[in-house]
Amino acid sequence: MSPDKSRHFPPLWLLMGVGERYKMVESVDDAAAMLIHQWPSTAGGAYTNALEACLDALQGAGPADVVPDALMRAADEAFICYIHVIEGEKRSQRPRARMPREQHAFPIRSAIFGFQC
Repeated sequence: MSPDKSRHFPPLWLLMGVGERYKMVESVDDAAAMLIHQWPSTAGGAYTNALEACLDALQGAGPADVVPDALMRAADEAFICYIHVIEGEKRSQRPRARMPREQHAFPIRSAIFGFQC
């Protein structure tokens, strides 16, 4: 983990594979390491955007608070389950673009209290 508190954000837990435990990501450093070392090889545009958000935040060219949203979009794209706890704000204040249902290869359950699978 990074000692720089400006690169930390509320935890996000990702389930990278069947039979594995959720892995906690709570900093830009954690997110970058996860994307580089553990992400599926079939990554797309959201994966690239998440990597760019991490790089910008690490170099001080962008804010760290955009990294969790970019990581969740990449997880949606790769069909990776995640849990994100939203603290102190209404869900309507954090809109996210969702992939149209007809683009999914299989039905996805809706988000319930920050749980996406």
